[in-house]
Amino acid sequence: MVPTPPLPTGQVSHANTLTDVTRENIEMILESEHKARLAKPKVYRAVIALASFCGTLSFLGLHVLVFSGWLLANQSPKALDAYPHPFLILVLALETIFLSLLILIGQKMSSDQEARRHHLDLQINLLNEREMTTLLRLNARIAKHLGLADELFGDLHAFTDPTDPQKMFDQIVQAEEKLRN
Repeated sequence: MVPTPPLPTGQVSHANTLTDVTRENIEMILESEHKARLAKPKVYRAVIALASFCGTLSFLGLHVLVFSGWLLANQSPKALDAYPHPFLILVLALETIFLSLLILIGQKMSSDQEARRHHLDLQINLLNEREMTTLLRLNARIAKHLGLADELFGDLHAFTDPTDPQKMFDQIVQAEEKLRN
């Protein structure tokens, strides 16, 4: 086994294991997302909190209790909202409108966050592709320097050219169009 070369002078590795590296990455992403949440106006944070609560069993239980209590309390002839409970229907209609809006706002905010993550993934993948191409070129040069036969490396030379993301995107679009036709 070849020993790992030491880091250049002045550089210190803070991540000694894969667990350390992943922990640092996770903490960095969570901190970044936390800062982004705090940067949003308070009204958006309130919407997020309310939308999050609306998707819980506690919210469902609260509704069961409130509506059961409402129906039981309005069974007497002198009820404030006698059958067919028009006020309850109005409240439910208004709640439906506001819950729908909360859900839509929450979905848009989630969609925006997913788009940012997608762009980050794309940029990291493009960087990885460039790094791999560079490493493959280096391997090809080493193999050539050592006089190793090209047939030992199969597709190595095909992958030493940089990948053109636009060209790949065009290939995907063409393949999708073929499937549709």
